[in-house]
Amino acid sequence: MKRNNIFIGMIFIGFGVYYLTQEITPTLAEHWLSWETLLIWIGLALSMDGFIRRNGTTLLPGIFMVGMGLHFHAIAIYPNWPTHAGMIATLLGIACLITYLKTKKEFLFIGILLMCIGFLFIFFEPLVQRIETATETYAFIWPLLLIVTGFILLFKRQKKRKVKG
Repeated sequence: MKRNNIFIGMIFIGFGVYYLTQEITPTLAEHWLSWETLLIWIGLALSMDGFIRRNGTTLLPGIFMVGMGLHFHAIAIYPNWPTHAGMIATLLGIACLITYLKTKKEFLFIGILLMCIGFLFIFFEPLVQRIETATETYAFIWPLLLIVTGFILLFKRQKKRKVKG
């Protein structure tokens, strides 16, 4: 199989399974063939493409999309499943770490940081609620910090390393 056709092939297989399931077992299609499952399938297609090509630009969003699809399915199935931002940070951290393990480039520090932030939100919820109530009057600062950090990361010049030779 050509490496260029992995993503497109997976998408066609996904749509074929989707429509075949609707024709064969409509009761199964009611519960499992939803936008969450579509998110999982597109994530799997991106992940397969990234794993085979060793390309972090498709692997990271693919793994994150699979995680988010599973997360949304779990919210519908398990009533006590956490629904706050800690889960999103944890899933993104897991995606960063898996991408680092496959590509051996970048993503290690940000993956560990996001996992720690996610675990803080998940396991220390009373502490997070106290922080939230203490900073309620300054709520506009967090979005500004995120925007400024994003611009810094976008426009930061990468230092070129001199290679001794």
